[in-house]
Amino acid sequence: MKRTVLFPLLLIILIASCTIRRNQYDAVLADIDSLTEVDADSARKRLAALHEEMDGVNKGTRAYYDLLCVKANDKAMVKHTSDSLICEVARYYEANREKGHLPEAYYYVGRANSDMQNGEKALIYFQKALLEDRVHVTTRLKSRIFAQMGYIYLRNGLLEDAISMQQLAHFYCKQIGDTLGIRYCEEDIQTIKALNQALPISEYPAREMMAKVQKINTLIKSQMLSKENTKLRTENEQNKSFAWGIVLSTTVIAVLTILLTFYFRQKKREAAPQPTPTVKRFYDKDIDHLLATHLHNSKVLKTSDWKTIETHLLKVFPTFKDQLYSLYNFSETEYHICLLIKTEVSPSNMSKLMATGHSAISQSRLRMQQKVFNGEGTAKDWDKFILSL
Repeated sequence: MKRTVLFPLLLIILIASCTIRRNQYDAVLADIDSLTEVDADSARKRLAALHEEMDGVNKGTRAYYDLLCVKANDKAMVKHTSDSLICEVARYYEANREKGHLPEAYYYVGRANSDMQNGEKALIYFQKALLEDRVHVTTRLKSRIFAQMGYIYLRNGLLEDAISMQQLAHFYCKQIGDTLGIRYCEEDIQTIKALNQALPISEYPAREMMAKVQKINTLIKSQMLSKENTKLRTENEQNKSFAWGIVLSTTVIAVLTILLTFYFRQKKREAAPQPTPTVKRFYDKDIDHLLATHLHNSKVLKTSDWKTIETHLLKVFPTFKDQLYSLYNFSETEYHICLLIKTEVSPSNMSKLMATGHSAISQSRLRMQQKVFNGEGTAKDWDKFILSL
């Protein structure tokens, strides 16, 4: 009898001790994670001291440990020579999206490949980090991603695009008060501008690299769309199965009771109006009034008006501008056209608000579509794409 009671008790104690041990490791690793940001060398020493203990931990704790090892080495300026470990970490977080570590794992896959001069793969993973899991992409991580993308563009002769990326990095550094990051960005921007003026860059390699960048952006968006479609198809199949189960059960019960009751119930269902799906669109009373007033008075939108439109729109779609500028370096006019498309202003009214010809608006929309989608599509396709962001 004593043995019968003792065994479950020992089992409970063992499970409890394993849980406590895991929580302790998670707390220790979280502490090292914070230390990595300020003293990477000390973080590396603490990680090295934990190395043997990590052989017996669960996969989640091991993935976090490996991520921190890569991160600490990166912060300590140790050059990456392989991406095998961080790719394994990224695969784990793709299958187990716990604690929001996936964007950071993608970032360090990008860093590893950037060090190994594999710019295309690095850009793919930087884009994944920005677009795959927007909830967990911190402002600090955004600043680092854009800075790293800027360095890749610089190495490939895309100086203006490199400046744009560093300006985005500078913007996010300012948001979090990262004074050191702000200084680095400003120095990088000045250096690249000086290079742009001093060194004539061959257009052919730059054009070839830009084509690759656009292809990468299209690939990532296509992959994301495919994942969303797969998810929707799975949900639809589950809903269909559930619906068929309900219909079958109702039919059996109805047949076993009264056929007439079943008939009238079916008629009632058929007569009931079907709900129409609603599409979330941008509407703001103040912006609507601003645009209507300008159109009525035949006035052109000024700088302050554009700022007002942008501010109101980004409150509803906070990632809209980032998504646009991750595609390529839009001109101010192109960006303004995209803002008006998002507010669902017609092309004819765009020409009035921007004091330009209707054909110029159409050509700009077509040009943006073809730049982003490798020469394919129409101006209306661009409108649909902007409305989908």
